[in-house]
Amino acid sequence: MTGPRTPIPPQRVLRLVASAALLALLALPTVASMPSVWAMTATPLSRESTVSDSATVSLTSLSPTIALPKASVTITGSVRNSGKVSITSPAVRAFIGVQPLTSRDAVSQWADTRVDQQLVTEGVRAPLGPNLGPGSSAPFTLTVPAAAIPHREAFAVLPLLVDVVGTLPSGTTSPGATSAGTQTLGSLHTFLPSLASVKAYEPFSIAWLVPLTLDPNAALLGPDSAARTAAWTAAIGPGSRLNRLITGTDSSKVTWAIDPAILGPPKTNSPGNPTPTPTPTASAPAAPVQGGPGSPDQVTQETTALADRLKAAAPRHTLWSLPYADPDLAALVPLASGVNTLSGLITHSPTLDSAIGPSRTDIAWPVTGTLTTRRESQLKAAFSPRVLGGVVTSAANLANNSGHTQNASRRSSDGLPLLSYDEDLSRTFAQTSAAASGTITIQRFLADTMALLGERPGTPNRSVLVVAPRTFAGDPTVLGSFFGAIAKAPWLIPTTTDQLLAASQVAAPEAPGVVTAKPTSPATLPATPAPATAADPLLPDPSPLTADRLETTSRMTSAIAGIASIRDDPEPFRARWTDAQNQTVSARWRGHGGELDKVDKATLSAISGVSQGVRVSPSSVNFFADKGVLQITVVNDLDIPVHGVHLTLTPGQPRLRIEQQPGPLRIGAKSRTNVQIRITAVAAGLVPIKAVLTTVNGTPLGQNAHVDVRVQPTSTWIYWVLGAVAGIILVLGTYRSLRRGSTRATSPAAQEISLDV
Repeated sequence: MTGPRTPIPPQRVLRLVASAALLALLALPTVASMPSVWAMTATPLSRESTVSDSATVSLTSLSPTIALPKASVTITGSVRNSGKVSITSPAVRAFIGVQPLTSRDAVSQWADTRVDQQLVTEGVRAPLGPNLGPGSSAPFTLTVPAAAIPHREAFAVLPLLVDVVGTLPSGTTSPGATSAGTQTLGSLHTFLPSLASVKAYEPFSIAWLVPLTLDPNAALLGPDSAARTAAWTAAIGPGSRLNRLITGTDSSKVTWAIDPAILGPPKTNSPGNPTPTPTPTASAPAAPVQGGPGSPDQVTQETTALADRLKAAAPRHTLWSLPYADPDLAALVPLASGVNTLSGLITHSPTLDSAIGPSRTDIAWPVTGTLTTRRESQLKAAFSPRVLGGVVTSAANLANNSGHTQNASRRSSDGLPLLSYDEDLSRTFAQTSAAASGTITIQRFLADTMALLGERPGTPNRSVLVVAPRTFAGDPTVLGSFFGAIAKAPWLIPTTTDQLLAASQVAAPEAPGVVTAKPTSPATLPATPAPATAADPLLPDPSPLTADRLETTSRMTSAIAGIASIRDDPEPFRARWTDAQNQTVSARWRGHGGELDKVDKATLSAISGVSQGVRVSPSSVNFFADKGVLQITVVNDLDIPVHGVHLTLTPGQPRLRIEQQPGPLRIGAKSRTNVQIRITAVAAGLVPIKAVLTTVNGTPLGQNAHVDVRVQPTSTWIYWVLGAVAGIILVLGTYRSLRRGSTRATSPAAQEISLDV
């Protein structure tokens, strides 16, 4: 008979299971496409084991993005050998943290790999082949079984780490080397949100705000040219940043904050209204370059197509109309003349209603999130007489003593609705521009929102606003996957900015007299806005707008109006170049002062091109009279007639007097006219006359010319001539008298002699 069996110790059972798993792993063919195996070992992973940068891990997808009970998770990606030597027996592994990340700070620290030690549970491994040469890449697929994903909490953010191990050639070491010679050659931190129950929390609302604005390209402005056509095609045409951005956000409940300038420059109806009635297309071209006279303007075609596309998409979105050209509110309102500049653009800017559909025009969205009590008053003044309906600001700049994330719907102490955007979520959203990091971005966003949920899981009516920067270039594919993952997150309920603004009306106001956590007193308010805080995801560069630049813009606008007033075809010139100067105050020029200088240079060149075409022909004249007419020649070298040209003559000396300045002149194209001016000579001498041409508003034309007049008044020389003539007559008369007297004295004597004979 045999005795009773001795029971096998549990430790031995675990060792046998681990050995069997290891043998099974070694028996598999070493190809990346083979199914992954979950190794049943618990491993504490330290930060020091991932210091080497010999390999780079990239994730292609993580499916599903949220771990659910009884569901495995598949991780796909690739590993690239970024070192200079070959990696032997490379393998990729995945680890899931034992302890969930319970705060937004913890999520941020794990994403930034600022964790000294993170305990992890079982790891799954997939071999990448026998060798991976320098610069080579290998795809991988890891499948995490459902049993390996903890669901001890109703919801939790689990840290997920994917790393690469392998053997480097002899003599190449890494601080992460193991006893078997295998080294950790690279790693990637990401997240795996897990959800076991949807009844343990109150979901919160999430709204999106995306700007549709132009790129900082000076070639977009000015008259028709091949460069302008190319610039507009690159800005709004197929494959452009705006085109891709609209594609990526069109299927989601996103508010579009639209700069009307993306639909082309407006037409001008009268000299006093530089930005009048809206039009969905660009103004009439001055000189079409596509196909010769009468051909369609390609820029008009592009802007019309964009307007049609936005109009078709409008029912799916909330539309905001930014002030025309998206003026830099943060830079302008502190300047003495900035509020007036803004008022002109806000009051006269085109609306999008006729081109696209109904849009809100009463929301201020400064490019920086800083808002002070004084800044609020300045914005209200700029939007007057329109009532300011709300301001978009950074949540970091609003007072928060609660210790948790505040709602997006806020209200200032004066009752102004505020929409405060979440900095961290907005910064993550902006990273959807990079296709290579799309999966990481999606998991980071889901993890951060789940951590935000955990701050107050049982509190209803919570909200968050996510905004994109003006330079946002979201990848359409990434955005499609991003919003698809958001739609599957049951703790996030889509809402609109209109609903957030409505909630702001009933929100508790900020403390009296306090709008921001760091208000700036009026006495110390800087002339230019302070840089955005490090927490602001918009992170705009410094603005090139100053008081001197605004003064320059004002002078140029006046010169444009003057030059346009003398042309027989004023509107194309006035509309294009006034529009160019209106757009110099745009927020898009932050960090692009060089492009802004190009706009000014092009404007000056256009003004000079007309101005130098009308001139006074210099000459020298002899004037021998007390009063008379002086003739001046004015030349028009332009291809178009001009009118309303004012000629002003100023004598350099008082020897000559201008009796009356000539009236406005009209000169035909490529021709000249002679202007007659009545003058009076006072004294003899050479008199230089300064001839100045100007427009009706005083804008100078051409270059100052001089007409030299040699004056000899009749009141001087005529008497000398008359005196000389009188003297000659006197001499001749005396001579004749003397001669006649001599003849009469000799005649009688002759007779006497004759008679005597």
